[in-house]
Amino acid sequence: MFLSYFRTAWRSLLRNKVYSFLNITGLTLGMSVALLIGLWVYDQYSFDRWLPGNRLACQVRFNALESGSIRTESDVCIPLASALKSDIPGIEYAAAAWGPGQCPLTVGDKTIEIARTISGGADFLNIFQFPLLEGKADEALRKPDGVVLTESTAKALFGRTDVMGKTVRMFHTYNAKVTAVMKDLPRNSSFQLDCIQNFFPERQDDWVRIAATNWNDCFFSAFVRLKDGADPAKVEAAAKNMPPPLMPFFTGRLPFSLSGTGICIPIIRTASPRTALSTMSGCLASSVYWCC
Repeated sequence: MFLSYFRTAWRSLLRNKVYSFLNITGLTLGMSVALLIGLWVYDQYSFDRWLPGNRLACQVRFNALESGSIRTESDVCIPLASALKSDIPGIEYAAAAWGPGQCPLTVGDKTIEIARTISGGADFLNIFQFPLLEGKADEALRKPDGVVLTESTAKALFGRTDVMGKTVRMFHTYNAKVTAVMKDLPRNSSFQLDCIQNFFPERQDDWVRIAATNWNDCFFSAFVRLKDGADPAKVEAAAKNMPPPLMPFFTGRLPFSLSGTGICIPIIRTASPRTALSTMSGCLASSVYWCC
């Protein structure tokens, strides 16, 4: 019976070759495009899902008022991170950060130039729990001279990954000690890093040392991690009601807040459907975005 059906269909195709070609080609193209779109959407939504506690990680952003419109910007001041951690009950960790940028690393006579170095506060690896091959996340960035290398960077410098305690010269200026080695981050990670050094303003240029206590110098990033079970709405309300001494509202800036919409966008990465969705739904006025 099935053979008869097949013969009938085959003869129909042969009698109407042009229409058969158009129909089959259109069906093939339609299914292929739908499959590619589906794979692309799946890839976009896979970003950072592998990271433990990804739904608790947030980036703090300010709202800037310009010509009557609100523009959200990711550049914030250094003191904001510690103020959030100490004054907002629902925030467990907070860290200021700077970068990523280029950095020459030297071991002996060997120097390599890496393009993705970030300076992160002591809690940076508690907020973003990258998988470590060696070292402890809670201790890696506590010391001013601490530096975390990816396995690829460790191999490029030392030829191996068991390099805990080794000394690396950074920027041809100062020595840092390897306090952890982390796995290379997957492609679907918002962060793409080669090295994380302790964000120690006293070691930086004069303007960074001044910015460490200046609420008006907004050239840095701030990240926070909410406590397990924290109510985002309550954290949002607490953030909006920070005492005035902690939030000197300088000209053109509005209070930041936590997004209570549940819309997720990835940290740093901007080319994603989630970014477009947040913009279209009017969430641009919200200043802390979930990493999910």
